[in-house]
Amino acid sequence: MATGRGTRSTAAALLERRTQEVLSAYEASLHSTDSSLLREEPNATRYVAEARQILAHVIAELRRGTYLPNGTEPAPEVPPGGPRTHPVESGRAAAALFDAVTVVLLGVPEDDRPSSAETAVLFSLLHRQIVARHTARSVAHIGYLLERLRSAHDDERRRIARELHDEVAGQLGSVLNSFELHDLYEESGRDELAREKVGSARDIVRTSLDSLRDVMTGLRHRVDTEPLRTGLARDLEELGGGGEVRISVTGDEARLQPGVAEELFLIIREAQRNAHRHARAKLITVTVHVAPGEVRGVVEDDGVGFDPRTTAPRGHSGMLSMRERAELLGGSVAVESKAGRGTRILVFVPLRGTTGGDGT
Repeated sequence: MATGRGTRSTAAALLERRTQEVLSAYEASLHSTDSSLLREEPNATRYVAEARQILAHVIAELRRGTYLPNGTEPAPEVPPGGPRTHPVESGRAAAALFDAVTVVLLGVPEDDRPSSAETAVLFSLLHRQIVARHTARSVAHIGYLLERLRSAHDDERRRIARELHDEVAGQLGSVLNSFELHDLYEESGRDELAREKVGSARDIVRTSLDSLRDVMTGLRHRVDTEPLRTGLARDLEELGGGGEVRISVTGDEARLQPGVAEELFLIIREAQRNAHRHARAKLITVTVHVAPGEVRGVVEDDGVGFDPRTTAPRGHSGMLSMRERAELLGGSVAVESKAGRGTRILVFVPLRGTTGGDGT
Protein backbone atom coordinates (compact mmCIF):
# COMPACT_ATOMS: atom_id res chain seq x y z
CA MET A 1 0.00 0.00 0.00
CA ALA A 2 1.11 3.62 -0.53
CA THR A 3 0.96 6.13 2.26
CA GLY A 4 2.30 9.27 0.67
CA ARG A 5 5.79 10.45 -0.12
CA GLY A 6 7.91 11.49 2.83
CA THR A 7 5.57 10.36 5.61
CA ARG A 8 8.28 8.17 7.11
CA SER A 9 11.22 10.55 6.71
CA THR A 10 11.81 10.63 10.47
CA ALA A 11 12.34 6.85 10.62
CA ALA A 12 14.47 6.94 7.46
CA ALA A 13 16.66 9.77 8.76
CA LEU A 14 17.13 8.05 12.11
CA LEU A 15 18.13 4.74 10.54
CA GLU A 16 20.50 6.52 8.15
CA ARG A 17 22.21 8.39 11.00
CA ARG A 18 22.57 5.19 12.99
CA THR A 19 23.60 2.89 10.12
CA GLN A 20 27.29 2.78 11.02
CA GLU A 21 26.46 2.17 14.68
CA VAL A 22 24.17 -0.70 13.67
CA LEU A 23 26.85 -2.20 11.40
CA SER A 24 29.49 -1.96 14.13
CA ALA A 25 27.20 -3.69 16.61
CA TYR A 26 26.35 -6.33 14.00
CA GLU A 27 30.01 -7.02 13.20
CA ALA A 28 30.84 -7.29 16.89
CA SER A 29 27.98 -9.77 17.26
CA LEU A 30 29.30 -11.92 14.41
CA HIS A 31 32.79 -12.01 15.92
CA SER A 32 31.46 -12.93 19.37
CA THR A 33 29.09 -15.69 18.25
CA ASP A 34 29.83 -19.32 19.12
CA SER A 35 29.86 -20.09 15.39
CA SER A 36 33.50 -20.25 14.31
CA LEU A 37 32.29 -20.09 10.70
CA LEU A 38 30.63 -16.69 11.18
CA ARG A 39 33.72 -15.44 13.00
CA GLU A 40 35.91 -16.03 9.94
CA GLU A 41 36.95 -12.63 8.61
CA PRO A 42 35.95 -13.15 4.93
CA ASN A 43 32.47 -14.35 5.88
CA ALA A 44 31.95 -11.61 8.46
CA THR A 45 33.03 -8.97 5.94
CA ARG A 46 30.57 -10.24 3.34
CA TYR A 47 27.72 -10.37 5.83
CA VAL A 48 28.40 -6.80 6.96
CA ALA A 49 28.41 -5.63 3.33
CA GLU A 50 25.09 -7.36 2.77
CA ALA A 51 23.68 -5.79 5.95
CA ARG A 52 24.62 -2.37 4.60
CA GLN A 53 22.60 -3.12 1.45
CA ILE A 54 19.61 -4.25 3.50
CA LEU A 55 19.62 -1.06 5.59
CA ALA A 56 19.97 1.11 2.48
CA HIS A 57 16.97 -0.65 0.94
CA VAL A 58 14.86 -0.12 4.06
CA ILE A 59 15.83 3.57 4.18
CA ALA A 60 14.88 3.99 0.52
CA GLU A 61 11.51 2.32 1.07
CA LEU A 62 10.80 4.51 4.08
CA ARG A 63 11.60 7.64 2.09
CA ARG A 64 9.40 6.56 -0.79
CA GLY A 65 6.57 6.02 1.66
CA THR A 66 5.70 2.64 0.17
CA TYR A 67 4.92 -0.53 2.02
CA LEU A 68 4.59 -3.75 0.07
CA PRO A 69 2.10 -6.24 1.52
CA ASN A 70 3.28 -9.69 2.47
CA GLY A 71 4.22 -11.83 -0.50
CA THR A 72 4.52 -9.02 -3.05
CA GLU A 73 8.16 -8.06 -2.58
CA PRO A 74 10.44 -9.81 -5.07
CA ALA A 75 13.18 -11.97 -3.60
CA PRO A 76 16.66 -10.47 -4.09
CA GLU A 77 19.12 -12.26 -6.33
CA VAL A 78 22.08 -13.83 -4.60
CA PRO A 79 25.30 -12.46 -6.08
CA PRO A 80 27.82 -15.02 -7.39
CA GLY A 81 30.52 -15.88 -4.89
CA GLY A 82 28.42 -14.93 -1.87
CA PRO A 83 28.80 -16.69 1.47
CA ARG A 84 28.06 -20.40 1.19
CA THR A 85 27.32 -20.89 4.87
CA HIS A 86 24.71 -23.41 5.88
CA PRO A 87 21.17 -21.99 6.32
CA VAL A 88 21.53 -22.50 10.09
CA GLU A 89 24.51 -20.13 10.16
CA SER A 90 22.76 -17.74 7.77
CA GLY A 91 19.79 -17.70 10.14
CA ARG A 92 22.06 -16.81 13.04
CA ALA A 93 23.52 -13.93 11.05
CA ALA A 94 20.01 -12.73 10.16
CA ALA A 95 18.93 -12.76 13.81
CA ALA A 96 22.09 -10.90 14.80
CA LEU A 97 21.32 -8.11 12.32
CA PHE A 98 17.73 -7.71 13.52
CA ASP A 99 18.95 -7.63 17.14
CA ALA A 100 21.60 -5.02 16.31
CA VAL A 101 19.01 -2.70 14.74
CA THR A 102 16.64 -3.20 17.66
CA VAL A 103 19.24 -2.49 20.33
CA VAL A 104 20.60 0.61 18.59
CA LEU A 105 17.20 2.17 17.85
CA LEU A 106 15.84 1.44 21.31
CA GLY A 107 18.83 3.31 22.71
CA VAL A 108 17.76 6.52 20.95
CA PRO A 109 16.33 9.19 23.30
CA GLU A 110 12.55 9.07 23.30
CA ASP A 111 12.18 12.59 21.88
CA ASP A 112 14.21 11.60 18.80
CA ARG A 113 12.29 8.42 18.07
CA PRO A 114 9.79 8.19 15.22
CA SER A 115 6.14 7.47 15.98
CA SER A 116 5.02 3.97 16.94
CA ALA A 117 3.44 3.54 13.50
CA GLU A 118 6.65 4.57 11.72
CA THR A 119 8.73 2.31 13.95
CA ALA A 120 6.43 -0.61 13.24
CA VAL A 121 6.76 -0.08 9.49
CA LEU A 122 10.54 0.24 9.80
CA PHE A 123 10.85 -3.09 11.60
CA SER A 124 8.39 -4.74 9.23
CA LEU A 125 10.41 -3.64 6.20
CA LEU A 126 13.62 -4.72 7.91
CA HIS A 127 12.15 -8.13 8.75
CA ARG A 128 10.97 -8.67 5.16
CA GLN A 129 14.34 -7.75 3.71
CA ILE A 130 16.26 -9.98 6.10
CA VAL A 131 13.96 -12.94 5.53
CA ALA A 132 14.01 -12.44 1.74
CA ARG A 133 17.83 -12.38 1.67
CA HIS A 134 18.12 -15.35 3.98
CA THR A 135 15.60 -17.37 1.95
CA ALA A 136 17.24 -16.55 -1.38
CA ARG A 137 20.68 -17.47 -0.06
CA SER A 138 19.39 -20.70 1.49
CA VAL A 139 17.75 -21.77 -1.78
CA ALA A 140 20.94 -20.96 -3.71
CA HIS A 141 23.00 -22.83 -1.12
CA ILE A 142 20.84 -25.95 -1.36
CA GLY A 143 21.01 -25.86 -5.15
CA TYR A 144 24.78 -25.55 -4.97
CA LEU A 145 25.05 -28.54 -2.62
CA LEU A 146 22.77 -30.67 -4.80
CA GLU A 147 24.95 -29.89 -7.80
CA ARG A 148 28.09 -30.77 -5.84
CA LEU A 149 26.45 -34.02 -4.69
CA ARG A 150 25.56 -34.92 -8.28
CA SER A 151 29.11 -34.10 -9.37
CA ALA A 152 30.57 -36.23 -6.56
CA HIS A 153 28.41 -39.18 -7.60
CA ASP A 154 29.54 -38.77 -11.21
CA ASP A 155 33.19 -38.64 -10.12
CA GLU A 156 32.74 -41.79 -8.05
CA ARG A 157 31.14 -43.66 -10.95
CA ARG A 158 33.99 -42.64 -13.23
CA ARG A 159 36.54 -43.76 -10.65
CA ILE A 160 34.93 -47.18 -10.31
CA ALA A 161 34.66 -47.56 -14.09
CA ARG A 162 38.33 -46.60 -14.47
CA GLU A 163 39.46 -49.12 -11.85
CA LEU A 164 37.35 -51.90 -13.38
CA HIS A 165 38.67 -51.10 -16.85
CA ASP A 166 42.33 -50.69 -15.92
CA GLU A 167 42.56 -53.60 -13.50
CA VAL A 168 39.85 -56.22 -13.95
CA ALA A 169 39.11 -55.86 -17.67
CA GLY A 170 42.81 -55.89 -18.54
CA GLN A 171 43.40 -58.97 -16.43
CA LEU A 172 40.42 -60.84 -17.92
CA GLY A 173 41.79 -60.01 -21.37
CA SER A 174 45.06 -61.68 -20.39
CA VAL A 175 43.14 -64.74 -19.17
CA LEU A 176 41.35 -65.03 -22.52
CA ASN A 177 44.68 -64.73 -24.33
CA SER A 178 46.18 -67.52 -22.19
CA PHE A 179 43.25 -69.84 -22.99
CA GLU A 180 43.61 -69.16 -26.71
CA LEU A 181 47.33 -69.96 -26.54
CA HIS A 182 46.52 -73.08 -24.55
CA ASP A 183 44.28 -74.31 -27.36
CA LEU A 184 46.97 -73.64 -29.96
CA TYR A 185 49.67 -75.44 -27.98
CA GLU A 186 47.38 -78.38 -27.26
CA GLU A 187 46.47 -78.77 -30.93
CA SER A 188 50.13 -78.77 -31.88
CA GLY A 189 51.01 -81.39 -29.25
CA ARG A 190 52.99 -79.01 -27.05
CA ASP A 191 51.34 -80.19 -23.87
CA GLU A 192 53.85 -78.68 -21.43
CA LEU A 193 53.36 -75.17 -22.81
CA ALA A 194 49.58 -75.70 -22.82
CA ARG A 195 49.66 -76.59 -19.12
CA GLU A 196 51.75 -73.49 -18.40
CA LYS A 197 49.13 -71.29 -20.02
CA VAL A 198 46.37 -72.84 -17.90
CA GLY A 199 48.44 -72.17 -14.78
CA SER A 200 49.08 -68.59 -15.92
CA ALA A 201 45.36 -68.05 -16.50
CA ARG A 202 44.59 -69.40 -13.02
CA ASP A 203 47.06 -66.94 -11.43
CA ILE A 204 45.62 -64.00 -13.36
CA VAL A 205 42.07 -64.92 -12.28
CA ARG A 206 43.19 -64.88 -8.64
CA THR A 207 44.75 -61.44 -9.15
CA SER A 208 41.55 -60.25 -10.81
CA LEU A 209 39.48 -61.44 -7.85
CA ASP A 210 41.79 -59.53 -5.50
CA SER A 211 41.28 -56.39 -7.59
CA LEU A 212 37.51 -56.84 -7.44
CA ARG A 213 37.67 -57.23 -3.67
CA ASP A 214 39.67 -53.99 -3.41
CA VAL A 215 37.02 -52.12 -5.42
CA MET A 216 34.19 -53.59 -3.31
CA THR A 217 36.03 -52.81 -0.07
CA GLY A 218 36.32 -49.19 -1.16
CA LEU A 219 32.53 -49.04 -1.60
CA ARG A 220 31.77 -50.31 1.88
CA HIS A 221 31.41 -48.02 4.89
CA ARG A 222 34.64 -47.98 6.85
CA VAL A 223 32.84 -47.38 10.12
CA ASP A 224 30.95 -50.65 9.86
CA THR A 225 34.08 -52.48 10.98
CA GLU A 226 36.27 -50.21 13.08
CA PRO A 227 36.07 -47.32 15.57
CA LEU A 228 36.80 -43.78 14.43
CA ARG A 229 40.11 -43.53 16.28
CA THR A 230 41.35 -46.80 14.78
CA GLY A 231 40.52 -45.66 11.26
CA LEU A 232 42.24 -42.30 11.71
CA ALA A 233 45.35 -43.87 13.22
CA ARG A 234 45.51 -46.47 10.44
CA ASP A 235 45.30 -43.76 7.80
CA LEU A 236 48.26 -41.89 9.29
CA GLU A 237 50.27 -45.09 9.52
CA GLU A 238 49.70 -45.69 5.82
CA LEU A 239 50.88 -42.15 5.02
CA GLY A 240 54.06 -42.66 7.05
CA GLY A 241 56.62 -40.06 8.16
CA GLY A 242 55.72 -36.67 9.61
CA GLY A 243 55.82 -35.48 13.19
CA GLU A 244 54.11 -36.70 16.32
CA VAL A 245 50.34 -37.25 16.12
CA ARG A 246 47.97 -37.49 19.08
CA ILE A 247 44.44 -38.74 18.46
CA SER A 248 41.64 -38.59 21.04
CA VAL A 249 38.07 -39.72 20.38
CA THR A 250 35.63 -39.48 23.29
CA GLY A 251 31.91 -40.02 23.67
CA ASP A 252 29.60 -42.78 22.47
CA GLU A 253 30.17 -43.51 18.77
CA ALA A 254 26.95 -45.55 18.80
CA ARG A 255 25.16 -42.18 18.53
CA LEU A 256 26.56 -41.79 15.00
CA GLN A 257 24.36 -43.02 12.19
CA PRO A 258 26.40 -44.96 9.57
CA GLY A 259 26.15 -42.22 6.94
CA VAL A 260 27.12 -39.51 9.42
CA ALA A 261 29.97 -41.60 10.83
CA GLU A 262 31.42 -42.19 7.36
CA GLU A 263 31.26 -38.53 6.36
CA LEU A 264 32.73 -37.45 9.72
CA PHE A 265 35.62 -39.85 9.22
CA LEU A 266 36.30 -38.46 5.72
CA ILE A 267 36.23 -34.86 7.00
CA ILE A 268 38.62 -35.49 9.90
CA ARG A 269 40.83 -37.68 7.72
CA GLU A 270 41.20 -34.92 5.11
CA ALA A 271 42.04 -32.38 7.83
CA GLN A 272 44.76 -34.55 9.37
CA ARG A 273 46.14 -35.41 5.91
CA ASN A 274 46.43 -31.72 5.06
CA ALA A 275 48.30 -31.12 8.32
CA HIS A 276 50.55 -34.12 7.67
CA ARG A 277 51.37 -33.15 4.08
CA HIS A 278 51.57 -29.37 4.17
CA ALA A 279 52.01 -27.98 7.69
CA ARG A 280 55.57 -29.25 8.35
CA ALA A 281 54.41 -29.65 11.94
CA LYS A 282 56.21 -31.27 14.85
CA LEU A 283 52.90 -32.08 16.55
CA ILE A 284 49.42 -32.74 15.16
CA THR A 285 46.55 -33.10 17.62
CA VAL A 286 43.25 -34.66 16.56
CA THR A 287 40.36 -34.40 19.01
CA VAL A 288 36.81 -35.63 18.41
CA HIS A 289 34.01 -35.56 20.98
CA VAL A 290 30.65 -37.24 20.35
CA ALA A 291 28.00 -35.66 22.57
CA PRO A 292 24.21 -36.01 22.69
CA GLY A 293 23.01 -33.96 19.73
CA GLU A 294 26.34 -33.03 18.14
CA VAL A 295 29.91 -33.94 17.25
CA ARG A 296 32.76 -31.47 17.50
CA GLY A 297 36.23 -32.13 16.18
CA VAL A 298 39.48 -30.17 16.18
CA VAL A 299 42.58 -30.89 14.09
CA GLU A 300 45.42 -28.64 15.26
CA ASP A 301 49.07 -28.41 14.25
CA ASP A 302 52.08 -26.30 15.24
CA GLY A 303 53.28 -25.94 11.66
CA VAL A 304 53.89 -23.07 9.25
CA GLY A 305 50.31 -21.78 9.18
CA PHE A 306 49.01 -19.11 6.79
CA ASP A 307 46.89 -15.97 6.68
CA PRO A 308 43.28 -17.03 5.83
CA ARG A 309 42.44 -13.47 4.76
CA THR A 310 45.00 -13.34 1.96
CA THR A 311 46.17 -16.89 1.24
CA ALA A 312 44.29 -20.01 0.18
CA PRO A 313 45.44 -22.95 2.32
CA ARG A 314 47.45 -25.72 0.74
CA GLY A 315 45.12 -28.59 -0.05
CA HIS A 316 42.47 -25.98 -0.92
CA SER A 317 40.34 -28.45 -2.90
CA GLY A 318 40.38 -30.82 0.06
CA MET A 319 39.26 -27.99 2.34
CA LEU A 320 36.37 -27.26 0.00
CA SER A 321 35.39 -30.93 0.04
CA MET A 322 35.47 -30.97 3.86
CA ARG A 323 33.17 -27.96 4.06
CA GLU A 324 30.74 -29.39 1.54
CA ARG A 325 30.55 -32.72 3.37
CA ALA A 326 29.90 -30.95 6.68
CA GLU A 327 27.28 -28.65 5.15
CA LEU A 328 25.41 -31.62 3.66
CA LEU A 329 25.10 -32.90 7.23
CA GLY A 330 23.92 -29.51 8.49
CA GLY A 331 27.28 -28.74 10.06
CA SER A 332 30.28 -26.56 9.37
CA VAL A 333 34.06 -26.50 9.02
CA ALA A 334 36.04 -23.42 10.02
CA VAL A 335 39.73 -22.55 9.75
CA GLU A 336 41.81 -20.59 12.24
CA SER A 337 45.44 -19.94 11.29
CA LYS A 338 48.29 -17.44 11.42
CA ALA A 339 51.52 -17.48 9.45
CA GLY A 340 54.16 -19.21 11.55
CA ARG A 341 51.64 -20.04 14.29
CA GLY A 342 50.05 -23.26 13.04
CA THR A 343 46.51 -24.06 11.92
CA ARG A 344 43.33 -25.13 13.67
CA ILE A 345 40.42 -26.83 11.85
CA LEU A 346 37.10 -26.86 13.73
CA VAL A 347 34.38 -29.31 12.70
CA PHE A 348 30.78 -29.24 13.87
CA VAL A 349 28.14 -31.82 12.87
CA PRO A 350 24.65 -31.95 14.43
CA LEU A 351 23.18 -35.36 15.21
CA ARG A 352 19.56 -35.65 14.17
CA GLY A 353 17.06 -37.40 16.36
CA THR A 354 19.01 -36.75 19.57
CA THR A 355 18.95 -33.93 22.08
CA GLY A 356 21.39 -31.30 23.16
CA GLY A 357 22.89 -29.95 19.93
CA ASP A 358 22.42 -26.41 18.74
CA GLY A 359 22.03 -27.68 15.20
CA THR A 360 19.18 -30.09 15.84
